[in-house]
Amino acid sequence: MSRVAVKICGITEERDAVEAALLGADAIGFHFSAGSPRRIEPEAARRICERLPAFLARVGVFAGEPLIRVLEVARTVGLTAVQLQGPEDAVFCSALAPHAWIKTVEFGPGTTSESFEGYACATYLLDASGWPRGSGPDWGRARRLSVHGRMVLSGGLRAENVAEAIEAARPYGVDAGPTLEIAPGKMDLDRIEAFVEAVRRAERSLGD
Repeated sequence: MSRVAVKICGITEERDAVEAALLGADAIGFHFSAGSPRRIEPEAARRICERLPAFLARVGVFAGEPLIRVLEVARTVGLTAVQLQGPEDAVFCSALAPHAWIKTVEFGPGTTSESFEGYACATYLLDASGWPRGSGPDWGRARRLSVHGRMVLSGGLRAENVAEAIEAARPYGVDAGPTLEIAPGKMDLDRIEAFVEAVRRAERSLGD
């Protein structure tokens, strides 16, 4: 199995970003939308990015923000990709070119191929945070949806369950944030390390 990209999202502190990179993360995410408990100012995110390895992906997360603001923040921070998790339509997404973008799709029992129609995205983030309680997400369905593009899994992932998700979905990447925190925007480095190690073990297991 090819390498599974690991994204650590909700970064607000330089230490957490630098350590996440050292622990093997492939990408970090910054929240820029008003109302998010993990919101960070663009200038603060830019200063953090200046301390990061050149090839680490820097993803900005937006929800319902005007296009001009998304583009301004992307330029100020030096983002390598934009993640949209609001009501943005396909026209909005296309206007982001030449920036790479990721469209968030709510992943639940009712998610169908129609959720992806019209978007010219190469990568989608499947957010299972709203999956009905009492049962884990059906990540096997996520694998079938990968015909629409590369899939990043998100929603309740942690060291204890990420291997099961990877085995079922064979995703392009996995995304975690709240499950790795000690408080909103404040990361537990031990949890990050355990999460990355669990992803790499899953890769090796599937590659045997």
